[in-house]
Amino acid sequence: MPVSPILRRHWRSINATELNTTLQHGQSCVEAFAYATQASGSLLQSWVQGAEVVEYKHYPPSDIIDLRSGTQFYYHAHRTHGDEHGHLHVFWHATASGRRSRPRQGRKVWARSAPTHMLAIALDARGLPVKLFTTNRWVTDGHWFDATQTLVCLDRCRPGPVSGHEHACAWLSHFLALYRPLIADLLERRDARLKGHGRLEDALNNKRLEVLSQSRIDWAADLDALQVEANRCGL
Repeated sequence: MPVSPILRRHWRSINATELNTTLQHGQSCVEAFAYATQASGSLLQSWVQGAEVVEYKHYPPSDIIDLRSGTQFYYHAHRTHGDEHGHLHVFWHATASGRRSRPRQGRKVWARSAPTHMLAIALDARGLPVKLFTTNRWVTDGHWFDATQTLVCLDRCRPGPVSGHEHACAWLSHFLALYRPLIADLLERRDARLKGHGRLEDALNNKRLEVLSQSRIDWAADLDALQVEANRCGL
C-alpha cells in the first residue's frame, strides 16, 4: 500500500524543526511497539494477555485510564472488515465546553461513563495498525465536538505511563502525534458527511450512520516515507 498522500504533503510543507519532531514521534512509536512485543508478544497481547477475544468485551477489562492526561482507551472486536482483528477506541474526558473533565475529589475514575470519542484505530491479528476511522455519537456517546474542537482535545489526549501499560501508552501517544494530519482529515470528512444528513442532532442519532470516515494506513510505508523526507532535509 502506498504512503498516505496527506502525510507526504504535510511533511513537505513543514520546516526542518517540525519535521524532526515528527521523525522523533515516528521513531519513539516504533520503539514502544518493539518493547510491547518483547514484553507481551505483541501490542495486542499486552491488552488481551493470551485470553480468547470475546465479541464486544473490553481489553483490558477495566480499560486503560490515565487520570493525568484525561485519556482513556480500550481494545475490542465485533466485526470482520478485511484484515481487521479489532480496534482501539480512544477517548478524552471533556466537559460540554471542551475543557478537561477531572474526577471528583477522592474518586479514582470520572463520574461520567461516556467520555468523548476521538477516533478508533483498527489493528490486524499481529497488532499492527491498518486503519483509522471515526464513529457517530450514538456508537460511543459523550459530548460531540466539531473537527476543530475535537483536534484541540486530541492534542491533549496524550496518555502518560499507566502502570502495566507503559509501552502501549507511549505507542499511542506518539502514534496520535505522528498521524495528526490524517486524523484532521478524517474529522473534517466526518463532519462533512453529517452535514449531508440534515439537522445535526438527527444525524448524530441516525443508526444508519455508524462509521463516518475512514482511512487505510500502511504504518511501515509511512514511516519509511517520513525517513526519506527527513534524509532529504539532511536530518
